[in-house]
Amino acid sequence: MEITLKLLLGFCFGFLSAASLLLNIIALFTVFRLAFVLRKNNVYIIAFFNILSDVLQMTMATFYLAPSIVTSSFLISTVKKSTWTMVFGSSFMFLWYFETITQVVMALNRYVIICQQKHKIFTFTTTILLFTFLIPFCFVLMYNSQYLNPCCSFVFDQEYLSYSYYPIEGIPNYSDKFDLPLNASSSIISAICYIMIFWTVHNSTPTFSSVAGEHQKAKRNRDIRYAIQFSLLLVFYVFVWVLFRVLPILLANRHVEWFILVPTFYTINCTSNAIIYLGFNSEVQNNIFPEKLFSVLHFIGLAKKETPKFSMSMISVTNQSRTSVGPVAHVAIRFIPERKHQPFRSIGMVHENQQHMT
Repeated sequence: MEITLKLLLGFCFGFLSAASLLLNIIALFTVFRLAFVLRKNNVYIIAFFNILSDVLQMTMATFYLAPSIVTSSFLISTVKKSTWTMVFGSSFMFLWYFETITQVVMALNRYVIICQQKHKIFTFTTTILLFTFLIPFCFVLMYNSQYLNPCCSFVFDQEYLSYSYYPIEGIPNYSDKFDLPLNASSSIISAICYIMIFWTVHNSTPTFSSVAGEHQKAKRNRDIRYAIQFSLLLVFYVFVWVLFRVLPILLANRHVEWFILVPTFYTINCTSNAIIYLGFNSEVQNNIFPEKLFSVLHFIGLAKKETPKFSMSMISVTNQSRTSVGPVAHVAIRFIPERKHQPFRSIGMVHENQQHMT
């Protein structure tokens, strides 16, 4: 087999998409556990569907687009546009529309929670119902774009080491009138929401003095972290669809090897979800492995078991009870997990002081 630039680019792209697929699968199972098993936060439901879309996209990139570039063939067809190539192209478009609208859903979720302080809008039930409606809606968009529209169908195109619209001579590309406004409006709406979020956070000067205030502060900081993570995802998303539109204008039919940048950056876009959640989200990091699997890893020596920690205030109470000369009242000492708020943990000391006063 002759080693060509296209062959090398195909292998590199295949390796990149396979690595992205692996990271997304790890993130998918972890986020699923947080969203549907532990129900930590309803924002993880949005993240789950977004990462699920990335897993499906990377599966097609790893097992279809990369091999077709390496072999310089369409694998399942001898021509660019056929029934099976349309199936892959239609799957891509469905997932692309799904991710486009999900960007707006994520931004609106953060805006409603942080700026409007309305936590009851995006509940577990309403978020599930939203995606239950979103899936068939995106399917309708895809079907209209791929099958009802006279031009032009979206396909995986190994000739350009990328994706392309299959043109029909004399018929304008419908995507310029629908896909481009949809991508632009999604990006603009999401960007406005994140600007409003950061503006609200910048101008707010909350005072947290009470115990309840500290809890609200921690919750607010967590919501802000989610907003920052989602805004980073928006940056990758905008860069990909702009590159897909601009690169063909700049290159035309010259230096087709540069078109590999489109699926490469799209792969980076799909990987950014997993990288951000696995690398910067502490809740995801703490729940990558289920407890049973963690026990197995600890048994074979691949993981260390953390020793439980007690609250310092309760230890001091215990020491006082041991060194006290007079009669000691009963003090209810409880095990307090690390970094968890226990508002009534000093109740034992209050009870003891009252008895001494009497």
